[in-house]
Amino acid sequence: MLAEARGPGRLHFASYYRWLIIRDWLQVAPTDRLLDVGCDDGQITARVRAALRVAVDLNPRCPDPVVRLARSDATRLPVASGRFQTVTAFDLIEHVADDGAVLAEMVRALAPGGTLWISTPAVKWRIFPNALTARAARAFGHVRNGYTVADIQGRLPPGCALEVMYWNEPVFRLVFALLRVIDAVSPPLAQALSGWCYHLDRRRRAGEGGHLFVRVRRAGG
Repeated sequence: MLAEARGPGRLHFASYYRWLIIRDWLQVAPTDRLLDVGCDDGQITARVRAALRVAVDLNPRCPDPVVRLARSDATRLPVASGRFQTVTAFDLIEHVADDGAVLAEMVRALAPGGTLWISTPAVKWRIFPNALTARAARAFGHVRNGYTVADIQGRLPPGCALEVMYWNEPVFRLVFALLRVIDAVSPPLAQALSGWCYHLDRRRRAGEGGHLFVRVRRAGG
């Protein structure tokens, strides 16, 4: 199970929901060197235990001052090849036109035998009501509607092995629009309700209407 670093601030309700999956289901082992690509506000980066943590984003932030920040486009990571045992990219590749270049860069940064963790919407991702799905995707800055496992496999460089977990998140998707409204009034309440959604959804993980969580292993080591 992933060990949590020092206690940072409160997570946005959607990030909190995602963090519970990362913490409880992905079982990312503590690592010596971690690279988080597309860190956004760095709240998830701050919760991961590693001897060295580097967070990359176009506008990188992190509440933990120990985390090293790097401002960069994800298609050209400012890190040495083979430097990191663990690379994470949660809800990133659907935002980037050249997602193949991003995946190749993240694999390049991996040490032989290292692991890349990805989350991204599945190709049948929908929220309720369905009419809001396309509008939500545009608001989130998605440049594609979602991925199949074959899509991700085809964009990775040779020598990578995949393990995939579907997380259908039916309750979270059902109340997502409502949570956005609640978050504007009371972020703590929105976070608490997203945790409730997670506890219901973990019993209903199968299905392709939510997210893919992918573990990519680089050969060697």
